[in-house]
Amino acid sequence: YGGYDVLAPDPPADLWENLFHAPAVATLLQIIEDYEPRVVITTSWLRFLTRDAVETILRKTAMGPVANALHTEWEAAQDAGCDRLHAIQKWLAAHHCGEPFVILDDEASGTGLRGSELDKAGCVILCRENVGLHRGHLPKVALALSNLRVSIATGCSKNA
Repeated sequence: YGGYDVLAPDPPADLWENLFHAPAVATLLQIIEDYEPRVVITTSWLRFLTRDAVETILRKTAMGPVANALHTEWEAAQDAGCDRLHAIQKWLAAHHCGEPFVILDDEASGTGLRGSELDKAGCVILCRENVGLHRGHLPKVALALSNLRVSIATGCSKNA
């Protein structure tokens, strides 16, 4: 299903079970369990969903641990006319405090990420559409979250 299905007045009966791809959910939950990261979201869904709505969706789709892991500054909103890379760089400049991180996105939505300095540093995983995040990505996630190999000017807010 797509993001707008969650807003439908009469959503499909199996929406919550099938909104997200089960192997991707299992892999993401494994990452949350193994590394206890803080999660920041950048998605077109931010145009119409509040944090409460995102948390509700995550909990209804068995991703409560992801909802619990949301960073205080949980969204990297994408400005009109800017790519995903710009949204992430803007968030990192304002809130990153030097901790290791990994950026998970898909090839179509992750505009600007391929070949970027963040990608070259090993911090970007671009999933193939219709395949998604899977266990094969875990070694790269582990490497990104165990070593900070990228230098970023940080705002290091006290809410990190």
